[in-house]
Amino acid sequence: MKTLFVCSLLLLSAQVLADPTRPAPSWLAAKATADTAVPSQALSLQLIKQTANGRIAVINGSLLRKGEKIRQYQLHDIAADHVVLDLNGERQILRLVNTAIKQDEE
Repeated sequence: MKTLFVCSLLLLSAQVLADPTRPAPSWLAAKATADTAVPSQALSLQLIKQTANGRIAVINGSLLRKGEKIRQYQLHDIAADHVVLDLNGERQILRLVNTAIKQDEE
């Protein structure tokens, strides 16, 4: 019984000391991703910046100019506080929460 208790403590302490930045085993990561996955349609407008060559937008971490694509959407227009995306002729508007437009410093 004493041996079982000591082994249990050793296993628990090994888990506590494990590297928290270490990726989960592949089967566990796949399950976690499936359970908490964001729908593939979820796009987020993070930034609109005015440059010398026109406006650029950051959507889901990707820097885009008018006419470029993200996933299956094409960036149709970049306005001061929103962007217009096109998917097979259907328009979707993504609004910017922070409406400050960053000016290019040159």
